[in-house]
Amino acid sequence: MQAIVMAAGKGVRLRPITERIPKCMVSVKGKPLAERVLENIISAGVDEINMVVGYRKETIEDHFGPEFNGVKVNYFVQQEPKGTAHAVSLLADYVKGKFLIANADVLASTKDYRRILRVDEGEEFDGLMLARKDPEPWKYGVIKSHGNTIESIIEKPDPDNVRGNIVNAGIYRFNANFMVSVMATGLSVRGEYELVDSIRKYMEIGKRVDYVLCEHTCLDISDIEDLKRANAMPDAVFPD
Repeated sequence: MQAIVMAAGKGVRLRPITERIPKCMVSVKGKPLAERVLENIISAGVDEINMVVGYRKETIEDHFGPEFNGVKVNYFVQQEPKGTAHAVSLLADYVKGKFLIANADVLASTKDYRRILRVDEGEEFDGLMLARKDPEPWKYGVIKSHGNTIESIIEKPDPDNVRGNIVNAGIYRFNANFMVSVMATGLSVRGEYELVDSIRKYMEIGKRVDYVLCEHTCLDISDIEDLKRANAMPDAVFPD
């Protein structure tokens, strides 16, 4: 299965570390974030990696080269930071069939990647999202669902009005027709083309998106405090 790995971020909230390296190359327990992600998705069954790069892209390309752990690596350059949907749109004419979308700053276990990559003959959904439970859900996209079928995603809701603690983990598997909704995505109020808006459009045209909960550790590395927590974790519970 093909994978899109979004690795173009500057990591402003990880400065000064990211003044010389891109966010995805920040080290967690002695290894770059992106390297951990690539190792795990390859172990889970990905056989082609397409990295969307931007800020200090040469650092990433030099580290991984045209092949990593026996798997072909392609690079797509996001010239300007226009958002996650824009990053995915760079591969609109390239992906075939079902494909994975992963963020290079989100660490999930190989076992959870396998769960989202597994394709069942009788599956009724068109897209699948990895989700996790979080004690502070208002910081993320909170999922409202019927069973495991997503009805809506509420981005960073008012803490006083949060209903539920299941949030979007930022890892997805879609059919190639998802790209139609990606290409139709308009600018958000933040002035970016955002993947969550693409997912909403996809559902609006009748496509079904389900979620599966992480069964193992899932880490979203956003700022210095997240990085400190990750580096302080025991090796035994670290995603692999």
